[in-house]
Amino acid sequence: MRATRTDRRALAAGLLVLAGVLAVSVPGGFLTRALMPGASGTVRALVVTAVMTGIVLAVRSRFGSWAALGVNHPRTWSRPALLLMPLLLALSPLVLGVRQLGPSTWLVLVLGYVLTGFTEELVWRGLAQRLLAPLGPARGVLVASALFGLAHLGNVLYRDSVALVAAQAWGAFCFGVGYAALRRRTGTIVPLMGLHLLTDLCAAVGAGHAIPFLVGQDVVLLTLGVVLIARDARSAGRAVVIAGSDRGRPAASLG
Repeated sequence: MRATRTDRRALAAGLLVLAGVLAVSVPGGFLTRALMPGASGTVRALVVTAVMTGIVLAVRSRFGSWAALGVNHPRTWSRPALLLMPLLLALSPLVLGVRQLGPSTWLVLVLGYVLTGFTEELVWRGLAQRLLAPLGPARGVLVASALFGLAHLGNVLYRDSVALVAAQAWGAFCFGVGYAALRRRTGTIVPLMGLHLLTDLCAAVGAGHAIPFLVGQDVVLLTLGVVLIARDARSAGRAVVIAGSDRGRPAASLG
């Protein structure tokens, strides 16, 4: 299918969002490494995430109201039952217990993941997904999720393993497909912010190895997202067929 001018503009807008995120995370990684040589990657990431949050809040009004970006009242949400599975997935790493951590570690983790959940959902499921909406339900979700995954490649400046960061980027794509589809179905990003926070925090503090849980979560979320966007595509196709058949019917006569 040939891309239209609207499609190209939407894709360009999505790429600009990615560029903006990397323009903060990449220089931030180098700066914090130089200015905070003794700090862990987690602490440095917290600092940069805080800066990112401030920037996003400062420019948010240029891209629509809070409600238009999915930050809305619960009475406007649709199909909240769909959020049960992501909640269970988020909590799954706790089945083996919780690691013993010091108060300072808890503070860094909670603050970092609160900011991450809020900012990433606002940027990717709020702003980017709205900008990419002209691509349609399936392409919009997949492109937004691919860009979300690519944005995680900047984490190489905060982590010791390039292979782990690459795996994280793929996992972010899978996670993004599920959450982007949920954003479309529920009409909100507010619960997704909380679920994002829980997913990251529970993986970090669970007593077992986090990777098997994260892989399982990504597989389920990718599957859920694909099923939901496939249903959206079928519904859109039926709507087009019905609209076409209606246009072919003669107008009802009042006489």
